[in-house]
Amino acid sequence: MEVTRQHFNGIAEVIDDLHGLFEEWEREEALLSHLDPDTIQLFRLAVHEWVANLVQHADFADREASITMDVIPNGHRVRCIIEDNSEGFPFPEQIDIQRDALTPFPERGMGLLMLNAATEYFEYSETKDGRRRLEFTVSSDADSCLDIPFS
Repeated sequence: MEVTRQHFNGIAEVIDDLHGLFEEWEREEALLSHLDPDTIQLFRLAVHEWVANLVQHADFADREASITMDVIPNGHRVRCIIEDNSEGFPFPEQIDIQRDALTPFPERGMGLLMLNAATEYFEYSETKDGRRRLEFTVSSDADSCLDIPFS
């Protein structure tokens, strides 16, 4: 099992750096080659939605953003751990708020719901050293259709 760790500094360029990383992985056809294309897209979606959420909403309290991402392929699954040095926010409560406030075909506010729908498992917590940690798994064994409730 190959574990890949990536580190991103600064919030302004993290999305571009992340997309460049995924493009590099696709060219190399190595890290996620054991997964089918739908699962890879769900994984990319989950990572992108979380990091975009950090860019738009996280409070880094005047610190330079520091984000690490561990990617752990395992058979038909890929596990991802994203840690950051933000102040965090009440993630489970935000999902419930967004789900309850959802209107048909909204333009915004779907990111956390998409993350939840794309993943087989996720957990948001604080590490012992005060960093915020999102851990999730995406599986080829799961239905690749996102089940997002529309009111």
